[in-house]
Amino acid sequence: MFFDHVPKRNLVCAHRGARSIAPENTLLALRIARDCGAHCWETDVRQAGSGELIIFHDDTLERCTDICERPEAAALKPWKVENFSQEELRRLDAGAWFLKNDPYGTVAEGVAVAGLGGQQIPLLREVLEFTAKHRFPVNLEIKDLQGPEGDAAVVDAVLTMIHETGTRDLVLLSSFRHEYLYRARSLSREIAIAVLAVGQHPPDLLNYLKSFAAAAYHPGQEICDDALITTLGEAGIRVNSWTVNDMTRAQQILSAGAGVITDWPQRLI
Repeated sequence: MFFDHVPKRNLVCAHRGARSIAPENTLLALRIARDCGAHCWETDVRQAGSGELIIFHDDTLERCTDICERPEAAALKPWKVENFSQEELRRLDAGAWFLKNDPYGTVAEGVAVAGLGGQQIPLLREVLEFTAKHRFPVNLEIKDLQGPEGDAAVVDAVLTMIHETGTRDLVLLSSFRHEYLYRARSLSREIAIAVLAVGQHPPDLLNYLKSFAAAAYHPGQEICDDALITTLGEAGIRVNSWTVNDMTRAQQILSAGAGVITDWPQRLI
């Protein structure tokens, strides 16, 4: 399973790839995450309007593509991902915004990687084929599609893609939409599952995690403490906290026995 391919301690997971030095959730950010020594990476799965599984975090396109600069798209505001086909999405530039906005100051510092423009929104299949070829583990977060209960069909599609690419042992599946995780567990007893949480823990946390047969728990760093890490570790459940960008805080969490999901993996390896 997934955790057979990463260290038992001091796990460093690259959040959306090495997104402090490359445009997030692109194949470039994925390659840089691997090259800088991250043990795995975390990325986001959603569906194009035409049904294909793509890699993109936001539910709208303006932050991480050049759609604002395309006059032909002006009438399509608010530019929801679900309103665009795979072909339309793939025509967008998913990298030039990073060079223009310099969200981490790394372009000005001269440490951002070259070739930022001209990036495409990746397909899940592309990411999993990279995973298979390079044996580089990936934490797939299925985004909440904010639709009816039937939208859990996305889980079926993700698991089918994992099966087709032979990456079942290299994937950790997570979501804030816990119904998706229950669905995944009902379809596969072998896929590794991580329960995501923000703000507060689910009630009766340990039993809750056991109801998924969860391999891991991913709390926001504000609710992650040493007692939690110890308790879950004794129960055989890994803790990986997000998004930890303060290096002092990251070292505290690593020293306590948990992993960190960070935008700066290159600073922790």
